[in-house]
Amino acid sequence: MEKGKLLWLTIVLWLFVGSLGAHRFYIGYNKSAITMLVLTILGWLTAVFAIGFVFLLVVGIWLIVDLIMILTGKLKPADGSEYV
Repeated sequence: MEKGKLLWLTIVLWLFVGSLGAHRFYIGYNKSAITMLVLTILGWLTAVFAIGFVFLLVVGIWLIVDLIMILTGKLKPADGSEYV
């Protein structure tokens, strides 16, 4: 198997389960992935109150920034490898 993570798989994970931090888990940023996961869960659990939408908005902005960083090569795998 090749060293490095697959760029297309990172983008697919971002697209379908990005709000749960799956793309960050995949490329090795576990602490920020857990933060994203917790914010999403808290957002949905407290969506009945206004604060939940603030959490979800933060995650949404974070997702857009992540996509831009992935596509421009600024967010690379944590192990220092390149995308393949």
